[in-house]
Amino acid sequence: MSEQKREQDFDQQLSHLLDGELTEAEVDRLAKSLATDETLRRRFCDQVEMDEGLAIVVREDRTGERFSQLLEQRLDAESQKFDFLHGVLDRSSLNTARNQLQRWAPLAAVAIAACLMVAFLIGMWAGQQSGSRNAESVAKRISVPSPATDSEPVDASVALLKRTVNVEWQDDSALRMGDSVSANETLDLKSGWVQLQFFRGATLTLEGPAKLEIRDPNLVVLHEGNAWASVPVPARGFTVLTSETKIVDLGTEFGVSASIDGRTEVHVFDGLVELHDPSVRDDTASLRELVTGQSISVDGNGNAVSNEQQVAKMPSESFLQPDREEVWQQRIERWESWSTKIRSDPRVLMYYDFASPAESGSNALPTILLNLAAGKENANGSIIGCAWSEGRWPGKSALDFKRPSDRVRFHLAGEYKSITLAAWVRVDGLDRLLSSLLLTDGWDEGEVHWQFDRSGQLGLSVGQVPGVAWRYTPPLVDLTTLGQWIHVASVFDGSTQTVRHYFNGRRVPCEGDLRYDGPIRIGDAELCNWGRPVDQNSHAIRNFNGRMDEFLMLSDALDEAEIMEIYHAGNPTF
Repeated sequence: MSEQKREQDFDQQLSHLLDGELTEAEVDRLAKSLATDETLRRRFCDQVEMDEGLAIVVREDRTGERFSQLLEQRLDAESQKFDFLHGVLDRSSLNTARNQLQRWAPLAAVAIAACLMVAFLIGMWAGQQSGSRNAESVAKRISVPSPATDSEPVDASVALLKRTVNVEWQDDSALRMGDSVSANETLDLKSGWVQLQFFRGATLTLEGPAKLEIRDPNLVVLHEGNAWASVPVPARGFTVLTSETKIVDLGTEFGVSASIDGRTEVHVFDGLVELHDPSVRDDTASLRELVTGQSISVDGNGNAVSNEQQVAKMPSESFLQPDREEVWQQRIERWESWSTKIRSDPRVLMYYDFASPAESGSNALPTILLNLAAGKENANGSIIGCAWSEGRWPGKSALDFKRPSDRVRFHLAGEYKSITLAAWVRVDGLDRLLSSLLLTDGWDEGEVHWQFDRSGQLGLSVGQVPGVAWRYTPPLVDLTTLGQWIHVASVFDGSTQTVRHYFNGRRVPCEGDLRYDGPIRIGDAELCNWGRPVDQNSHAIRNFNGRMDEFLMLSDALDEAEIMEIYHAGNPTF
């Protein structure tokens, strides 16, 4: 047998192993091949590295010291329990194969060490190449502990973006109402209003144009603009810095205005604040108090005078929270206009708007999810188990997926060069090894799998690509973002053989190339679950824990502008 043919057969064997298609005897033969052939061991290393992503070394922490620590911990775990290959076999539920591979654990440890070294070097290079990508802001508030440690997950956020009114940002900020905001983050507001609720209890309202830097849970820097603070007793000591003043609140309400030329104006609406010179280390040496009704102006040279021109009163709650029914109606009309337009697009293969029979007023059975793409009625979905629930806004319906039985089954015929998948989802938990968004029943050539992994990474792959090639994003969902509606989209561009991922309309980094030059097929498939038996009696548990209230599939590779249009049309907080 030629070396090329032997390697091709090995690639196919490994792909089948990962999907649970090898018999016990074939697994034993594969393991023996690894033990006797160094070339196949290297190929095994490369393919497993691509399949798993080895996220622990290709994320942000790529220092040599950290890599050595991870390598030592990983090899120690492998030499004792062979956890790595057990994890691979868990995915295929080939429990009977474990005993066959146990005897090759020392060999696999060597292969894994090589994988880790390759991944580390690749990660160093990839980090240099992608460090300036504008999508890095998507994940910057996400803090994930090293999987090799016993530490608890940590949360770097200190406040919540409680309300927004007519917001326009100076930069490309992706912040939305309901998002958490971290320490050392800067809000650069071009226009509109935002209200922050700090976890210690203080509430800060900001009017644009304004620039606010959040230093820690109790300290902000107002570089420019108008801000109002309401500080209850548990948050006493909340501090606002400007270029000329340090304002320490002692349980009150006050307003502050900072201008580019260094002038600061402060007015106390209720209670007591202390003013200090921020340039003096000893606060007691520069103390000045303001009580209810008093105001002061400090110029760029630090000269302070009583201010008769008071800072405007804090905006009312009714202003910050306009008529919700009117707002929702505007958003619904915007989405309905887009929805009517998209379903007639000839590129659309499937469009589920997740309108329940009660919402749509149709005579459809409650177990049927209508495909609204023109001329594609044969791709209607069968709703199994999952329950109708509230969607992105009041009156909008969604399907709630919770149990391993919950799913939507459908069949889509045809072959396609490229494909775009997009959905509005609410992730309630990442309690599965893999959480399905769309999985074809099989894993034959050209069939698509789209899912989250346990760390919140979004991944896309196509069946029978050499190396079991998955293309994953950085983590998009973590403990701080569970329960929020998000928009995710993934594109396989057949003309360039690349994958692109999008989160809330913006492109996010991923590995890129996916060397597949054949047709894309769907066939029998499921939303939010996997219908493929591992054996005659069981299925791998990959059900999605959360809700979905819109799904779109197109036979084209949409660009970022088109993805952003879909996101804006359905954004419940825009």
